[in-house]
Amino acid sequence: MTHHPNAAQWRTAPPPPPAGTLAIAAHYALTYHPGTLNYCPGCAGTHWLIGRTMAQCARCETALPLAQVAETPMRPLFVSHASRTIRRGG
Repeated sequence: MTHHPNAAQWRTAPPPPPAGTLAIAAHYALTYHPGTLNYCPGCAGTHWLIGRTMAQCARCETALPLAQVAETPMRPLFVSHASRTIRRGG
């Protein structure tokens, strides 16, 4: 058995999955879930910089969308204004 410098961490958090196993699954979307332990798909790091719509790995700068933002359907905003000549009637 090899010694790991963060052996105490592995008792509370599971080790990251082997590289490439999760990405192979059909329809798998990588997203950052606040409040849970998130492993970076690029370097298996757990330190994140959280923004309004994205989370960025502090080690390798891999960016993931936040789960709440990714699950929200996009609704385009259409604003239509009639010109003044149309409103005058001629």
